[in-house]
Amino acid sequence: MYCSECGVRADGKFCFQCGSPLYVAESNQSDGAAEHLSVVVDQRQKAEPPADGDWENSCEYERILAVPAVRATIARHAASAPMGFSAEAFLGVCDKLVGSPIPMESLAGFVQPFYASLGVKTGKSQNLRLKTPIGRVMARALCSLAMHGQTFQKVLQQSEGGTIIADLPSSVCAMKGEIRIVLRREGAGTVVETATNIPGQMFDWGKSQRCLDRLAEDLGQDHGLPVVVQARQVA
Repeated sequence: MYCSECGVRADGKFCFQCGSPLYVAESNQSDGAAEHLSVVVDQRQKAEPPADGDWENSCEYERILAVPAVRATIARHAASAPMGFSAEAFLGVCDKLVGSPIPMESLAGFVQPFYASLGVKTGKSQNLRLKTPIGRVMARALCSLAMHGQTFQKVLQQSEGGTIIADLPSSVCAMKGEIRIVLRREGAGTVVETATNIPGQMFDWGKSQRCLDRLAEDLGQDHGLPVVVQARQVA
């Protein structure tokens, strides 16, 4: 079939060239006739994939990352992320200095899950309200994770928002943990709930609070994300 918008030959539900829905026109031709031309039937009532300009109002992670400029911005921040000094590496240095018969670096890998199984943990939480569309806030959150070397794990998608889960890297203050960023659409703005969880450790010496404060600051900045220019309404 052919797309009635751009004329390219295409199959499936959407045109790969312009994104318009494809529909087979009714025809009285015989079975041996040429392929039917596709037509767009009542496009306003049919769901269409959002254009690049709609990404900041979408709460769907995959649609936001489908925008090349957004992906490029996140990748650029990830490439320049500094390498931190982990708790395991710090304990490895201590081993060399004190000559411990039991390597503390290896011991840390056993102690943390053991205490975690006993319910020992630490963490902080923080809530924000932003007058920014949810898609842009989600993109800012991904930029922040990339900038600070917090490895993205997954997104739990909801109808009007989503939860981003990422690693909280080990440091000299605390072992490896997790950070969760819950985003929920609220009118034209976004409600953000952030939380850290570091299992197997009772204190993190302010690491969680610093992480959440830094994230809150990052969510208020665009970090080079593309500016969306709204199309003017023609009277």
